[in-house]
Amino acid sequence: MQGEILRALLDWNPWIGGKFPKELAGTSRDYQLEQFLQIPEIKILEGARRVGKSTLFYQMVEKLLKKGEPVLYINFEDEILKSYTLSEILSAFRQKEEIRNLFIDEIQNCKEWVPFLRKSYDRREIPQIWISGSNSSLIKQEFATLLTGRNITIDVSTLSFREFLRFKSTDGLYPFSTHKETQIKSLFLEYMAIGSFPAVVLRPVLQKELLISYFEDFIYKDIASRHEVNAGKIRELGIYLATNCAKPFTYRGCAKALGMHPNTIMDYCSYFYEIFLFQELYKFDYSLKKQMGSDKKIYIVDTGLANAISFRFSEDQGRVLENIVFNELKRRREEIYFHKKNYECDFLLKRELHIATAIQVTKSVEDSDVKKREIRGLLEAMHTHQLSDGLILTMEEEGTEKWEDKTIKIFPVWKWLLKMD
Repeated sequence: MQGEILRALLDWNPWIGGKFPKELAGTSRDYQLEQFLQIPEIKILEGARRVGKSTLFYQMVEKLLKKGEPVLYINFEDEILKSYTLSEILSAFRQKEEIRNLFIDEIQNCKEWVPFLRKSYDRREIPQIWISGSNSSLIKQEFATLLTGRNITIDVSTLSFREFLRFKSTDGLYPFSTHKETQIKSLFLEYMAIGSFPAVVLRPVLQKELLISYFEDFIYKDIASRHEVNAGKIRELGIYLATNCAKPFTYRGCAKALGMHPNTIMDYCSYFYEIFLFQELYKFDYSLKKQMGSDKKIYIVDTGLANAISFRFSEDQGRVLENIVFNELKRRREEIYFHKKNYECDFLLKRELHIATAIQVTKSVEDSDVKKREIRGLLEAMHTHQLSDGLILTMEEEGTEKWEDKTIKIFPVWKWLLKMD
């Protein structure tokens, strides 16, 4: 047993007895993780599979090794390691070296990990413990009961547009030349089309095929292997949700469209939410009961994934832009809702107890009917929440207009993503 464990660990820790392979660290991201080394709590990196959690771990490993700190990295997608408990693995390794910095990937595949980590934390046996997971339910359920107050969560998403530009060896720092602006606009179209999974962005060919394989892993590895589901049906639901991203959504309407029971749709959707593939957005209401019972909208973790698996999603650039804005607002840790009364406004941003910002997203407001519809919904939201300013995000247009006693700013999404507003 011990020999098998050590061989597997050495495969994942090539710096033990050797040098750290530079290629493991990849491209830097906008996560300031080094600051978390100053606190003792267990650090949890949460996010969908393939968003780059392992690479962030490797970047931290490289920094610790440069300081002369010993590091052990465990990946529980390894078929050998996942057959052992964390206690057995660390016991085998301790006979070789001490453990001061422990990084554990895909913790949800590990046996009996919570009691062991609690014991290690409480006894201060391992100064730094970092874990990652791709299933929010499995992690939070365990931590809620045994590790409350002993952990801090760090959400990891797909690439922001600024990070995407960095992966494409381009910076988004303002000001820039006409040529640079043209280049950034072109890359934004690519960002819309292929999305922002790191490996997909770095891949020059067969990006769609890789995205489809990600989707299959979401269905079979993350859901079907853990739940008693009809894999074909949940796959069909995933494609339906991807096709209808940024549209009003009800479980009953979805059930009718797919010939399934509403309760089954609710259960299956909850599995998608657990693995961060889709997220819900609720209509704002001061009554939580009304809010939860009203219509909702669904957004996908990555527009490239939606384009790869859905029907016609990429043809509606307005919805692609809206999904990108939703993901960025989540990335910025905003509390968001949508407005729907007589008309609709895409996003309301809540700060403390009040709605602070209203945002409408559309491909263009050049068409007078489209402009009237978008401004009508935005103005209603602004009047409802007593806002003096509103924002319309578009593909290209830019300007400021006065409507009634309100100021409406029109701004390109790509600029807003680079925080040039």
